[in-house]
Amino acid sequence: MTHEDETHLRILGWLHYVGAALAGVIPVFGAVYAGMGVAMVLGRFPGMTPARGEPFGWLPTAMGAFIVLIGIGSVSLNVLTARALRARRRHTLCLLTSVMNCMHFPLGTLLGGFTLVVLCRPAVRAAFEPPPGEGQGAPAPSAPSGSPSFTSTVGRG
Repeated sequence: MTHEDETHLRILGWLHYVGAALAGVIPVFGAVYAGMGVAMVLGRFPGMTPARGEPFGWLPTAMGAFIVLIGIGSVSLNVLTARALRARRRHTLCLLTSVMNCMHFPLGTLLGGFTLVVLCRPAVRAAFEPPPGEGQGAPAPSAPSGSPSFTSTVGRG
């Protein structure tokens, strides 16, 4: 991997932190929207009376809660991707977050597009691969001697 690729990954890592901060606005608006829905249900707006179970207030409440969950997920994925880019781990997570960021027009689209371009370079993709011998996990434990194993009971019948 070239020095330019290293620089691009470092910059993209910082920009994903910035993207997480900007995406942090999404849950705030969702919470305000859900709060307005709760206020409608409870009749807290001037001229409204409390009407239990009226769907007019429950719809914004549910939509606001959904927006909060989507926003928290977006912030979390951007932070995880920023850390993964710096550690050269989780290539697939970085790709998926970049695609998700493309929906956040216009800044997220730029960030997602540039991240996809850098991550699809062969040298960068190779940098995310674990070194030989790592990531393979521990060898599978063998069956204790004297106990039947799957391979010894398959042939019997």
